[in-house]
Amino acid sequence: MSPSIYHSAIAANIVGELVSQKEFRVHSELTIVVDGDDHQPDISVYKRKKLNYISEEDRVKTEEMPLTAIEIVSPGQTMNDLIKKADIYSESGIRSVWIVHPQTHSITLRTKNGAEIYHEGILKDVSGVKVDLGVVFEDFEK
Repeated sequence: MSPSIYHSAIAANIVGELVSQKEFRVHSELTIVVDGDDHQPDISVYKRKKLNYISEEDRVKTEEMPLTAIEIVSPGQTMNDLIKKADIYSESGIRSVWIVHPQTHSITLRTKNGAEIYHEGILKDVSGVKVDLGVVFEDFEK
């Protein structure tokens, strides 16, 4: 399914917030391999390390799990689908999973310790990845 206009606008806002955090590297739609199956979080956040375009071959998939996986609810997706994805990500060792809800202007942060819903302010997860919800949803009327 192709991302919607709202989905892609929110993804761009989140990436814009994350790229300024120089300790992290942000990837959009990167395929991660979990137990032999391909999964594509909307946004994956890794600890920053140098990329060597000369000596390393570029890859379209990775088995390295991100610190944070972010999924944005799109039309046609159910919460059950996203909860299943979040469970797969958590079980694979991803420390935090965000589920972004465009309609309610909120983000559910899931970790091994449970879930918490953010409606405003700064969300900072267990890895130190953070966003300002005011910026994430700044272009959206309530």
